[in-house]
Amino acid sequence: MRISTLQIFGVANNSISEANEAILKTQTQLSTGQRVLTPADDPVAATKMMQLDKELATLEQYGKNISVAENNLTAEEAAIDGVLNLVQRIRELAVQAGNVGTQTPADYVAISSEVDSRLDELFNMVNTQNAGGDYIFGGYKGGEQPFIGNASSGFVYQGDSGQMQIKISNNTSVPVSDSGQKLFVDIPSAQNTFSTSVNPANQSVPPLTVNLGQVVDQNAYDAFYPEDMVITFNSASDLTITERSTGNVIVANQTYTSGAEIQVNGASFRVFGAPVAGDQVFIDSADTQDVLTTLAHFSAAMKQYDGSDQTAEILLTNISDTLDNLDNTQTNLLETTSELGARFNTMEGTKELHLDTVTVSKEILSDLQDVDFAEASTRLAAQILILEAAQASFLRVSQLSLFSRL
Repeated sequence: MRISTLQIFGVANNSISEANEAILKTQTQLSTGQRVLTPADDPVAATKMMQLDKELATLEQYGKNISVAENNLTAEEAAIDGVLNLVQRIRELAVQAGNVGTQTPADYVAISSEVDSRLDELFNMVNTQNAGGDYIFGGYKGGEQPFIGNASSGFVYQGDSGQMQIKISNNTSVPVSDSGQKLFVDIPSAQNTFSTSVNPANQSVPPLTVNLGQVVDQNAYDAFYPEDMVITFNSASDLTITERSTGNVIVANQTYTSGAEIQVNGASFRVFGAPVAGDQVFIDSADTQDVLTTLAHFSAAMKQYDGSDQTAEILLTNISDTLDNLDNTQTNLLETTSELGARFNTMEGTKELHLDTVTVSKEILSDLQDVDFAEASTRLAAQILILEAAQASFLRVSQLSLFSRL
């Protein structure tokens, strides 16, 4: 059989190239520490490695989610603890204020001054923001201040009842917020009460305002409850009060003076401003009372005390209601604190499970992709020997010719 010179060179070139490729691959494995450089090296292992990489990336994201959740809940827990401490202090002041026989109007002014200060502090607490600038008690409306208003005109919750959640595992999501509606607004009231507001469609300039008001005759108000009232101004000095549900007239053509007390069905309130015909004020019945309003009512009752039996009776009733409302607030907040503890436990357990899974996954991934340096080094030495042998053989074969035999 005749072998041409071209065939000899072709076979030698292929052999040397294959040997070089094998050496280069082994050297790359040794330098990178990875056994599988391309899916073709081990298709089964490459598929499993891709799955493990995806799982590890998912677990890393869950770890970040848990950190965010912990930060949010830590901020909420701190805010709730602050509110609980503040509520406890107000309870102490309410108990002190209950000694009507030993307190003077000046004493009550001093106590109300501290309550007002604590009310400002509470207002800031319920509007707490997290590290990202979101309001933690705003529900889904984290970018908007949840509580607005003041002790004179009342407080309004602008957030919603939504509860933000973060996914911390494939099958687990944890709540990372609690709405101000749940924590501070929907507090069961000791007795039937009401809230005041103005119709946003009013035309008066400057707009009408209405104070918080208070129940001055509980029996009369309970008999009317749960009806709502609508105050409609017929002119700048004349108003009519009707039942919202039926439209029945309760008071017709009553004279109106800005800031003068309006008392109807046991409810007392004051409207300020110069109305135009058609302006309205709403008196809405309620069996709940937000904690801010509770403090505002408490302060107002103490400021109105003048030593008379009538104001003393109103004050004592208010103090009793304040203590009950504060107890309900504490119960509500403590229940939420317990829920926070359960959430922290869930996150801690999930975090540990993720760490264990990461450890096992990395071990499996290492077994699949990490190179055996001893085996690779031995293989490299053998491949170099093969290359050197191929080169030496080609050198000898390439020198063979008929002339060398003559």
